[in-house]
Amino acid sequence: MLLSNRPIMMSVMRSTQRLFLLSLITAFFDFGICRAEEDSLPPSQPEVVLRSGLKIPLVGFGIGNLPHESIPQVVDDQLRAGARLIDTAYASNNEQILADAISKFDASGEGGGGTDEELEPLHVVTKVWYTHLGYKRTRLSIQESLNNLQVTSNRPIHVHMLLHWPRCDDEIPWMNCEEEENNLPQLVKDIGPPPHLDKADAFLESWRAMEDVYLDHSQKFTRLGKLRRGQSDVRQPFVSSIGVSNFGLEDMKKLVDGGSHVPPQIYQGNSWLVFHDPFLMDFLEEHSIFFQAFNVMNGIVQKTNNAPAANQVLTDLSRELAAEAYYKDKEYTPMISEATVVLAYFIRSNFGVIPRAASPSHQQENSSKAVSAILSHLTDYHIKQLETAIPALMKGEDAHTSVSFMNALETSIQIHWVHPKTNEEFLVSNIINPGSVE
Repeated sequence: MLLSNRPIMMSVMRSTQRLFLLSLITAFFDFGICRAEEDSLPPSQPEVVLRSGLKIPLVGFGIGNLPHESIPQVVDDQLRAGARLIDTAYASNNEQILADAISKFDASGEGGGGTDEELEPLHVVTKVWYTHLGYKRTRLSIQESLNNLQVTSNRPIHVHMLLHWPRCDDEIPWMNCEEEENNLPQLVKDIGPPPHLDKADAFLESWRAMEDVYLDHSQKFTRLGKLRRGQSDVRQPFVSSIGVSNFGLEDMKKLVDGGSHVPPQIYQGNSWLVFHDPFLMDFLEEHSIFFQAFNVMNGIVQKTNNAPAANQVLTDLSRELAAEAYYKDKEYTPMISEATVVLAYFIRSNFGVIPRAASPSHQQENSSKAVSAILSHLTDYHIKQLETAIPALMKGEDAHTSVSFMNALETSIQIHWVHPKTNEEFLVSNIINPGSVE
């Protein structure tokens, strides 16, 4: 439908070219990038393979809403700890700060030597804001992000470009569609129509732009050329995958089933979806779309007051798993906390996580090294415990335990619960006859 206003021959040629380039991408990732990364990534870095064949770390860190002045130190700390995935967004206005921090880290010599082989690739997830939906506006936003993410070192930067939202929605309190449109630079206004006037389909035109950039970059991957900025050689980042964030199921169906040439490879969404939107999660699995969770800390770990019993499950597990990790490797004692256990649950399910933390202690608890240290010790029983505790924390409703009683006496009984503080008795069962179970 999007191409119906073009000559038929051009549409056929375009489709043929896309199919050829998709084959080229797959072949390149299978025999080039994937093999190089397999040799360079440390064993403690859990990974997942995108549908294109590219490997991406499962554990990253977010800088989206961090104060700008704290970002350089956070990036330096995280890279020293071995992080290889960073999440941000165009709307956060910090892409250039991130690139400068990476360049500074590499210049210090901590990142390796001066050749491509000695510097591990970094993965950066960034996003197109809803004010830039529509074909031409999205192309402009992508190019600005790529310019911002240029680094002055020989480190490949894999950019995973997402559409941040499917539309601006005035029913969401903090979204102000008309006001945000009026505040845009004149260049953006001139290059494409206001997307909030076409809320149903603007993201489809944006996706066409994403596909075109992705396919265009596939022709340049093998060259990995340098651009010039001032007097310094600058590494040009390239778009290695495309995806979406905050899309509902119907929008996903419209995008994937509506004739997209390159289906989304990444879906970034609230951790809540894992437990409370099974239809969307099934759709993502069916179409091999990698799920990356945000809001893990605020949405789960920091809700302990309303669900103390559920939090106690996390606390007990963190102590048990920390002890097992210590006995396995006494030379490395990771900082294991409730947050580490929650992250490990998501990683074990092959869901990505991008926790945001400014303090060094929280960064260590959220690191891939800490998560990897306990992954192998997670049992099916642990998972069942977490599948009860995590949703309880999300809802702020405490977890409850079911207990069965068998009456082994010769007379009928009833069970009472005694309040530990008031000693008040509460009847908690019906009459249990001899030999019966309640």
